[in-house]
Amino acid sequence: MKNRSFKLVPVKDKKLSIFHYIPFRPLCLLLLWSIAKPVYAVSVSLKVIDQYGEPIQHAVVSAPAQIDVVRPLSVAVMDQVDKQFLPHVLVIEKNQYVSFPNSDNIRHHVYSFSAAKSFEIRLFNSSNNASLQFDKPGIVALGCNIHDQMIGYIYVAENEITAMTDKNGMAELETSSDTLQVWHARLSANHSQRKQILLSGAVAKDVNMLTLALLPDLKDSVKRRFGSGKFALKGK
Repeated sequence: MKNRSFKLVPVKDKKLSIFHYIPFRPLCLLLLWSIAKPVYAVSVSLKVIDQYGEPIQHAVVSAPAQIDVVRPLSVAVMDQVDKQFLPHVLVIEKNQYVSFPNSDNIRHHVYSFSAAKSFEIRLFNSSNNASLQFDKPGIVALGCNIHDQMIGYIYVAENEITAMTDKNGMAELETSSDTLQVWHARLSANHSQRKQILLSGAVAKDVNMLTLALLPDLKDSVKRRFGSGKFALKGK
């Protein structure tokens, strides 16, 4: 084995440099430059479809943020309009507050049995505009104890860059990561599963196709009830 000598510089020498101790200085310079050089975000376009080739709306695509995301000061809104949650999927940051106005002229009883946030709010009219803080990341599934067809979701992000697919299944986000996560309510029975995907190719200019195998929509065959501080699933 060939021996390699290191040049030692006295400590009193003010020109002390790390490169005096390391051979092949050009190679070291190249290595340090590659580590220190900035990583630029690119615009990633995704088209999300189901197993039948149909576009998927309300899928949330996320990538890790390079720096800590500051919680918005604004209060997000999850409204009730025409006996439906509006929006169907609301994306917020961890520790953000959400208000629950009732824009219908009928009574609603909003609740969640999710691990990320369990609560109930009785809304008789628009004046009952309660606000709650969501301090845990995860998926919060919403229901109404009066109207079984009302189902909505709050996606609580933590240091993520997020984008949600439109009715054409399209989403776009700026990221330097080649690893993304995709969530949709029908990816799993508990509505919380996410799928990890690895991008490849010229993501800055290509549309990346992603196929998700979704579960059937069973919201009409399941009734949810909130009572006595416990949640339960009951058949029709």
